[in-house]
Formats: sequence, C-alpha cells, structure tokens
Amino acid sequence: MQASGERPVATEIVLIGGGHAHVAVLRKFGMKPEPGVRLTVVARDTFTPYSGMIPGFIAGHYRHEDCHIDLGPLCRFAGARLIHAPAIGLDLDGCRLAVEGRPPLRYDLLSIDTGSTTRIGDIPGAADFGLRVKPLDRFLSDLERKSAGLTAGAPVTVVGGGAGGVELALALAHRLRGLGPRMTLVTDSAGLLPAFPPGVRRRMHALMAQYGIAVEAGAALASVEPDAAILADGRRLDSAITVLATGAAPAPWLSESGLAVDKRGFVQISETLASCSHPNVFAAGDVAAFAPRPLPKAGVYAVRQGPVLADNLRHAAKGQGLHPYKPQRRFLSLLSGGRKTAIASYGMFAASGDWVWRWKDWIDRRWMQRYQVLPQMQAGPDDVPMHCAGCGSKIGSAVLGRVLAGLNTGNVAGVLLATGDDAAVLEPPAGQVLVQSTDYFRAFTGDAYLFGRVAAEHALSDIFAMGARPHSALAQVTVPFAVPNVQESDLAQALAGACAAIREAGASLIGGHSAEGPELALGLTVNGFAIAGDLWHKHGVESGDALILTKPLGTGILLAADMQGTARSAWVESAFSVMQQSNGAAVSVLRDHGARAVTDVTGFGLAGHLQEMLAASGVGAEVRLADVPALPGVTDCLTNGIESTLAPANRAAVPHAPALLLDPQTSGGLLAAVPPADAAACVRALRAAGFTQAASIGSCHAEEGLSFGG
Repeated sequence: MQASGERPVATEIVLIGGGHAHVAVLRKFGMKPEPGVRLTVVARDTFTPYSGMIPGFIAGHYRHEDCHIDLGPLCRFAGARLIHAPAIGLDLDGCRLAVEGRPPLRYDLLSIDTGSTTRIGDIPGAADFGLRVKPLDRFLSDLERKSAGLTAGAPVTVVGGGAGGVELALALAHRLRGLGPRMTLVTDSAGLLPAFPPGVRRRMHALMAQYGIAVEAGAALASVEPDAAILADGRRLDSAITVLATGAAPAPWLSESGLAVDKRGFVQISETLASCSHPNVFAAGDVAAFAPRPLPKAGVYAVRQGPVLADNLRHAAKGQGLHPYKPQRRFLSLLSGGRKTAIASYGMFAASGDWVWRWKDWIDRRWMQRYQVLPQMQAGPDDVPMHCAGCGSKIGSAVLGRVLAGLNTGNVAGVLLATGDDAAVLEPPAGQVLVQSTDYFRAFTGDAYLFGRVAAEHALSDIFAMGARPHSALAQVTVPFAVPNVQESDLAQALAGACAAIREAGASLIGGHSAEGPELALGLTVNGFAIAGDLWHKHGVESGDALILTKPLGTGILLAADMQGTARSAWVESAFSVMQQSNGAAVSVLRDHGARAVTDVTGFGLAGHLQEMLAASGVGAEVRLADVPALPGVTDCLTNGIESTLAPANRAAVPHAPALLLDPQTSGGLLAAVPPADAAACVRALRAAGFTQAASIGSCHAEEGLSFGG
C-alpha cells in the first residue's frame, strides 16, 4: 500500500485505536489524501461501536451493523494500513509503538483514541465476577453468554448512576423483559444523574419505576461475588449478573509510557490535542485529559475533536501551525429509555417521549451513514518523481544491514554459508534430494508483518505438497518508495513476518535481494529435502480415491471484495486466519492415511489444480459442491458478482466449474487423493490437527473428466 499519488512516503502517522475521532481522521484523509503521508491504524478491534447507539443495540432496537463502524472498508477508503492487534507500549525516544505479537512500528506522528476501560479500582471480585461495560465488545459477548443462562425473575444489578449506568439498566430491563428480572441500580451518589438538571433526573426516575428497577442511592460497592453484589454497609444483593458502569479508566500501559498523564492516568493534551509532554503525540476522546479545562467522558467531545485532529495531523506532517480545539460549554444530551423512548437535555432544558427517540435515532443514523456509505475515492496527483531502476533500485546497505541484524532468521543444519556472502551454500543430507519452489506476489494488506507471514506460508506449501521437509528460503522484497527510515520499517516488518513462518516450519532464511518499487511485494524461493521415493506428485490418483481438502475456499474473492471496500472486516479476518495456517501439520496426517497424490490449491483454483491431478493420473472425478467448505462472506460476495481478476482466466481453463472452485487461493489448503477406506479417519485426524473445516469433497472414477454434483 502506498501513499496518495505514489509519492514517496516521508511521514508515518500511526493511529492507535478506531475511536470516534480517528474515524473522522480516516474519512477526511480519504476525501483529501496528503501526498507523502501514510496512515496506519493499530486497533484491537476492527469494529468501532458508536456509543450513542449501544443502549439501543443492547435493548434490541439495532443490529450489529447498524451501530458499528467497520474499520476495514474505512481504512481502504483512506489508503490506510490496518493492523489488527493491540498496542502494548511506547518508546517515545525512538518513536516506536510496541504491538502485541509483532515487531515495533515506527512513527513520525502518533495519535491515541482507544477509548477507556471500566474503572474498578481494587474492588474484590470485580474483575472476576463483574461484567465491565468497557471494552464494549467484550461486555457484549459476556452479556450474551451470561444472559443465556438466566431464569425467570433472576436478580440483575447495575452499578453506576451516571448516564452510562442508567441507560444500560433500562436497556437490560427491556432486553430481558420476557424473564421479568429483578433489577437494581446501585450508585454511590445521592441520586441518579448527578451532573444533569432536575427535569432530567425526574424523568429518569419515572422510567426506572415503569420498568420496576429499584434504585439504591448513596451505596458504594464493596465487592462482587459470583451470585451477589456486596455493598459497603454490609448489605448483600443477590445478583445473577452484576454489570459495572463505574466510570472510565485508561489502558495501564499509558502510565508507563512516559507521556504526561493526569492523576487517573489519562493522556494530558493541550488545546491543539497534542500531548503536553511530546508534541508529536496526539490524543482524543475518553483516553485524553484536556489540560485547559476538565471535560466529561462523553462521545460528543470525541466526535467534535475528530475534524480538528485530522487538520492538526495534516498540518504537523507539513510542519505548519496547529489549530486549537474549542470545546462547547453545553451540548445536547439524548438518553435512551429502554423501549423506543428517550430524554433530551440541553442546559436546564429537558424533554422526553417517543418523539425524542425518533429524533435521536435520526441523528445517530445520519452520523453512522458518514462512515458506512463512503464517497468515491479521488485520484492522486500526476507529478510522480522519477526513481532509478536496475541496481539503482536496491535498498541502501545501511538500511539492509540494520534490518538483517535485528531479524531472527532461524538456524538449521546444512547451511554452510548464509546471509553476508554473495550466495548461500547448502549441504543436503546424505541420500536426500533437494526440492525447490518459488513464489512472488504483491501485498494484499497494509499490514506488512501479516503479509510477510502469509507470503512465506504460501511458498512453503509447495514443499509440503511434495511431502518434503522445509529447510531454507531466499527472500526477494520490494518496498515502496519512501525515505530510508520508512523503508527500513517496512522491510523489517515484512521479513519478520516471513521469518516467523519459516522458523515455525523448522527452516531458516539464508539470504535474498531487496529493491524499491511502487508497492510492497515479497517473493520466496524455498528449499526442502526429502528421500526421493517418499515424494508426493500430482499423478498417482486411482479410481475410487476420495478427495480431501484441508482448508476452506474463498480467499481470492474476499481479497477482491476488500480491495473494493465492500468486505466486512470479520470476513477478511477469517481469510487472514486461514492464510496464516501452515499446511505442515497436514503432511503427517495425509501420509498416515495413505495419500497417493497431493497438490496445494493456489492460483488456478481448486478446479484448475484438481484438473491437473486428474490429467496426470488418467482418471476423472466428481466434486460434491455441498461438501466444499467456504469462508464466511464468500457466498454474499459471489451473489454480488465479486470475483478475483484471475477468475476469468481460470474459467477459460475449466469453463463448466462453479465460481467458488475457480477462485485463486492465497496460501490455500492441500488437496489429496486418499484411499476411500481411510477418508473418514483422515478428515477426523485433520480436524484434530487444527484444520477445522477439512472435508472429503468428492471421489475419483476411471472415466476421465471432471464433473460437479450437489
């Protein structure tokens, strides 16, 4: 992925989290890209919940897609890289962000909009037995699990008398109304909504009474037990579910980062939204503490901060002055009331009724539409600078040296010379043959580490399909035109991902070549060793053999949909998960069950690769379409006419094959011909080995030809 107009990347902006302010940044950069600037989003979750609609979602008025922003299509629109992993630390001096499970990411500018977690302090049992409202995705999954086991009249306790607590109590009461739960709201304040005017508090007490929710005011929570909430005065409230809406707390790593934080650990920011201690770090939303004056932890502030943050990040990248954020003194507050009713508040004004809900619903849906229905992408500028070709395109030796010094390339026997010499020298084991293959393709994701890992798994599959043992690999990497430190980061991420897969396969990276170009690309030449007589081939299929497939199909379709901005992040994440799975564990299973011929399913699709096996063996086969596993979302994409650009060429080779079987696979599964008596046991063993969608998808017969049944 490359910055707008293919300008060399000179400035890296890393956004931690996909909060309300950051989605505004992504939309504004998508509408007007900044040449030479690249955005990277590091997010624990790929769906951003819109806080204003979550009570309605819990109550059952909205679907998931109504109130969640899918970061995948939004990042694609913005030309931003999306890394689905949590941030875990900062090196402020080195401008590096620590990301779980991968090498650190460098940045020139950093922005934090991760929201907050629920503050529980040191309340005994709260972490183990309480349901914390934030992070929302975990709360929603825990709530679904816990509420499924509730019986009629079960006691439910909500702790917290602020806006979040009362909206949540009403939403739960409406959601569980068929069970008639005994609901109690506990607050250590003198009453509900202490920051709101009397008219709002009266209306809220009336709604609580309508739902039969008891209010325990002036009661602090002392501890949480599996079936009870214990109050500070010693009272015990039976509670099958204890929900904690007890205020906001920041991620613990922020206090350890070296950033200036307030006494609660929130990042202190100036009026420009920049850190009070580090001017190249910004923060917005709940995670930020606005130094000029305290602001409530309310989503409206993050929404209003978004455009200012986008402009200031753009200006900072260009070395220009920053604009101040001027928070409003008063804002419209709309509180959900369980059923489709709501309470409005503005200053001392208060109103309630079903009409307020309709008004709120219109406002919320209009805001969500900005991020769900994205404008047409703009073309970048035409003035692309010239870059050298030939050996002039190589990566500088200093950059390459630093990257190689930081890599764990693996260490295997039989490598006499590796990186550092003009060529690698291998010594094959006695009595074994060298098995070699190569693959090369462009990046399909902005996450260079993930891309490197998948590229390596894809290349290694050729070795596994031959029944050989991987030994070593040579890498050919093209990194996007950029300033040296950006190229160093991209190269390090891609090679670290590749090395992780190579090491796990028991092999080692022994050398390669690097160059610069318009986009990230990676190729691997992989070596393996095997006893010649133990090798599998495409030929050898016999009539009656069962066809076993180890992985589901659809990666090409989903990558095409992702590139068009129409794939849901959950679909793409499922595809990435399958692509990162090594086929190595399948080799011993297939060998134990007498596999006669094996190939890996890649660019020509299942139909094309199967046709090669059948032609080489002089037999035919029928594929049972109903038994062919597919990734989530593939059927939706096919219905909408989405397919890979290679699909038409594959269709020309096998014109009568259905679209799914023509889909080119990246790091696809193995396709094996197994004696029919061993097929069922083989599938069971594959599933036990982690190939959870492995399936027997057809059978072979003496008459040549490929057919497809139900």
